[in-house]
Amino acid sequence: MKRNHQIAFILLLVLCVGVMAAYIIQLQQYSDVKIDTAEDAAESVNAAAATAQQTMSPQNAGAQNAEDIERLQAGRKKIMDEMVDGGIAERIENPAGKPFVYVKSPFYGLSFEDQSSLMKVIFNYYSTIDSNVKELAIYDDQNGQEVGTYSKDGLKIKGE
Repeated sequence: MKRNHQIAFILLLVLCVGVMAAYIIQLQQYSDVKIDTAEDAAESVNAAAATAQQTMSPQNAGAQNAEDIERLQAGRKKIMDEMVDGGIAERIENPAGKPFVYVKSPFYGLSFEDQSSLMKVIFNYYSTIDSNVKELAIYDDQNGQEVGTYSKDGLKIKGE
């Protein structure tokens, strides 16, 4: 059973890296800027968005933006589902605009960067749906205690 969880976890990580790589490659197609870091990627996204707004009509820009958001949300939802299927999370929910995730023991074995990336996916999914979402609560599935939060300021794990 444990071996199946390890395999699922590895597959989830490979999928996450693949999705991020595809996203960065796609961004590079819209810009001549070399992307080496997350900051470079963010600058490239902002530059591509500014260029798109200048060159598209308002009707086309709205349609393109809606398609992009729909595609991003579908990818985020798939990663979230795989987190649950792969044993990283017990459940991910958003009752009354207050999203939370119950993480399982494999979550703690991830690097801080990987933990942050996964929590960012969940936070961005729910904050895209509801702009009033300001924080994702992270709970331990074994004891039910809050172990951290994720917000626009990043991941904060209690005790670190």
